[in-house]
Amino acid sequence: MRNFTRLQYFTAIAEAGTITAAAERLNITKAVVSKQLQLLEAELGTALVIRNSRHLKLTERGAAFYESARAALMQIEEAYRGAQQGNEVPTGELRVTAPLDFGVAFVSEATAAFARRYPQVSVDLNFTDARLDPVENRFDIAFRVGWLKDSANIARKLADFQQFAVAAPTLMESLDRPSVPDDLIALPFIANRALTDADRWLFQGAGEPARNVALTPAIRANTAMGIKACAMAGGGFAILPDFLVNDALRDGSLVRLLPDFTLISGGIYAVFPPTPFRSAATRQFLHVLQGRLHAAFRNALASG
Repeated sequence: MRNFTRLQYFTAIAEAGTITAAAERLNITKAVVSKQLQLLEAELGTALVIRNSRHLKLTERGAAFYESARAALMQIEEAYRGAQQGNEVPTGELRVTAPLDFGVAFVSEATAAFARRYPQVSVDLNFTDARLDPVENRFDIAFRVGWLKDSANIARKLADFQQFAVAAPTLMESLDRPSVPDDLIALPFIANRALTDADRWLFQGAGEPARNVALTPAIRANTAMGIKACAMAGGGFAILPDFLVNDALRDGSLVRLLPDFTLISGGIYAVFPPTPFRSAATRQFLHVLQGRLHAAFRNALASG
């Protein structure tokens, strides 16, 4: 028979960072925690941590085992709670990371709605354009916008988006409106410094060969919301995801350039640690966010 209590001790060590801190968290002695770790490593036949008098670090196998152990303990907890309550009520902590612009536009609102619905869950949000790995950084959900790289994590596509070339109508009053992609070369361009190749864009027209256009930026910025603000102020034209500019296109503060041409589309993804179990909080948060996305994209299509 497996001793599942040792999984609790091990996950506490991994999360607290030291055996001493884990013992304090579990309200037991350091000697007990240390002994149970030794027994677990002996049972598995592998080292889970590297430790000295001051530091403790998970081995590669220890990090992988931590994710599985954490998922197993969460599933056990959910099973107990479901039996006690007769249904699945999200509780505990939920850690989420998302790109800054997408986080502000969608995840913040979804989090507020989720928190009102499930006050038993504590949500920890991290908005950054750095692609933090959910396993290494212990996130339950990592949202990605754009194009996914190969990964051992589990990804689920939530929506597709298009990219539009947009500009302020006041800017276009003083410049010749482009009719083909090459006309953009003469216009001031606001580039997104966060993109790998922000100055080259592939335009596809109906029944025409694709055109690769090299642009010379007048302004560079590192967030899409900042780029959008510069474009609305007349600083130049920009290429931005539709979900960030649909509102401005509706109210006329931005106009779409080259509507007969399309740019490469992207996706919005939820990325999870590679474990077979997701907590009730994770599943319900995703459900709330998808509702917001579907409503926003449906409204955009209806108004378009």
